[in-house]
Amino acid sequence: MNFFEQQKKARQHTFYLVVLFVLAVLALIAIVLLFLMGLYASAIHIPLVVFFSDPLRYMENKTIVEIALGVVAFVAIGSLYKYLTLSSGGKNVALGLGGNQLNYNSATAQERVLLNVVEEISIAAGISVPAVYLLDEDSINAFAAGLSFDDAVIGVTRGAVEKLDRNELQGVIAHEFSHIFNGDMRLNLQLTALLHGILLIGLTGWTILRSMSRVRISSSKKGGGGAYIILFAVGLLVIGYVGTFFGSLIKANVSRKREYLADATAVQYTRYPQGIANALKKIMHYNSKLQAPAAATYSHLYFAEGVSSFFGSLMATHPPLFDRIKKIEPYWDGEIPHYPEKKSSVQKKREKELKKEVEKEKKERIIQGAMATTMMHVGQVKEEEVEQVHKEIEALDTKILDRLNDPLGAQAVILSLFYDAAYKKELFDILQKENRYLLLEFASFLSESHTELKKESALVVSLGLNALKSLSIQQYQHFKTIMEAFIGIDNEVSLFEWSLQYIIERPLEIHLGIRKVSKSSHSHLGALKQEVEVLISMLIQAQYDDEIKAQEAFAKVKKAMYAGALQYRPREQITHDLFIKSIQAIEKAKPGVAERIFEGVLYSVKIDGEISIVENTFVHAVAQLMQVPLPYEFKLEKSA
Repeated sequence: MNFFEQQKKARQHTFYLVVLFVLAVLALIAIVLLFLMGLYASAIHIPLVVFFSDPLRYMENKTIVEIALGVVAFVAIGSLYKYLTLSSGGKNVALGLGGNQLNYNSATAQERVLLNVVEEISIAAGISVPAVYLLDEDSINAFAAGLSFDDAVIGVTRGAVEKLDRNELQGVIAHEFSHIFNGDMRLNLQLTALLHGILLIGLTGWTILRSMSRVRISSSKKGGGGAYIILFAVGLLVIGYVGTFFGSLIKANVSRKREYLADATAVQYTRYPQGIANALKKIMHYNSKLQAPAAATYSHLYFAEGVSSFFGSLMATHPPLFDRIKKIEPYWDGEIPHYPEKKSSVQKKREKELKKEVEKEKKERIIQGAMATTMMHVGQVKEEEVEQVHKEIEALDTKILDRLNDPLGAQAVILSLFYDAAYKKELFDILQKENRYLLLEFASFLSESHTELKKESALVVSLGLNALKSLSIQQYQHFKTIMEAFIGIDNEVSLFEWSLQYIIERPLEIHLGIRKVSKSSHSHLGALKQEVEVLISMLIQAQYDDEIKAQEAFAKVKKAMYAGALQYRPREQITHDLFIKSIQAIEKAKPGVAERIFEGVLYSVKIDGEISIVENTFVHAVAQLMQVPLPYEFKLEKSA
């Protein structure tokens, strides 16, 4: 699976979605016109057959155009409103479904397993750990929602947490992560926003009927206005069902095939087909339906069918469970086990054999260092990588892990990454002034004996972000002020400090709604020529003090990027402000351009044959900046 190719296909699906949406709106315009014409004919006491034989005789062209434009405006306003509601990211979807964000310290043992699985897969993938929300539903289901990696959330029902074992849960979560990497997550939210405009007509009719039921309407009133209002509302409600039909049709066409891809990708990630297959079997035994009032709005987001469709399988947003399982287990006999049950000795033996096969494959695997292979690894998660993450987390001091699961403790650990003992007094004075509780936590942490955490800065930040996401905006702003004071204590910002600050601030600010994801606007590399020259030149200069060697390395990078027009920038021309401006411009690169720039960055940091802590942290920042998962070589990389 090629990450960039899947992103391209997702954007093509967006175009397809817009075409279907336009056709649906045109159909709605025709239906609304017919309905209003019929209502008008009834009001002026003209038989429908007579009226529709020559409608322009009784209704002006101008009126018909105004009605059509009114329908378009109504749908557009509804879609725009929903898009703005969802623009802050996936948390609004989770909250709309009644979800509550999970916190490690208050989570149950089963909920901690879920948090651990999400952490391990996201860190192995090289993206920010998404917030996890628990839906108080007995059914088995899950979803991923968001517009970018940084505002993504994972939602899981209580039934899934309680009824699925770790392997099954890992299969479900891997399925949802594939939706994130394949571009489906953003597409699904765009689909939700567009369809809301269509469905709004029916919702309006329902609202009018509900309000009219509280008002006594006398049929003897002059003109019978109340009766026409009720008829109008009923008409809107019927039209709304037509909108629901079109909405379900669009959802089914857009999402069904993507579910098969997500299942296949989940198997590729976990290398344990039985995990996701058994989860689907348990859904067949129990169920996946959600009871939340907003469940139908987000029906295309779920792991399995979340609501019943009036049109049955014709409009189902997901393929039949039987077909999905057969795709994973071709020789499945269709038998659903009875739950709960103990594993038989044959099952246990087979699982041990499978694990041995995987271990054998791991030993035989040779990691390729070529650039082409590096780019192929973008957006891929392997079972051995998830296992390695698990080992890396377990290897951390339990006192560090405990702090990273607590908002105050996470702040203290992360501040230690910026700590400079030469300015101990000044830094402690800052904490004394800004936050005495944090001062005590920070001092306590420093007094303990720890290994050099800067080597594991990316892992530490990833583990601490979930706790920091529970901060209020005011608390975060206070922490940010302290962090900036730590960084600026020596009156300069190093590349490591900027990179670390970026991978902390961006996901937190997007989650809190105080930073927006920049819209892509640069569709070719030439539009970013100067900015890319600054970025690549600076990275090369960080590795070579000799100017001639730096220029030779730059020439190799631009050749690898197929960007012969790029020119080397001397050291004296590159300032911190110019670097920041370049980064801000590069953030707006469209996917095809982003792929070439990211390839250039990877080639630049690897050109001297080793990856330093600073380079690795910078690659994490650039990957987050350009919304690209990290390739294998950079996931949890230690200094060379």
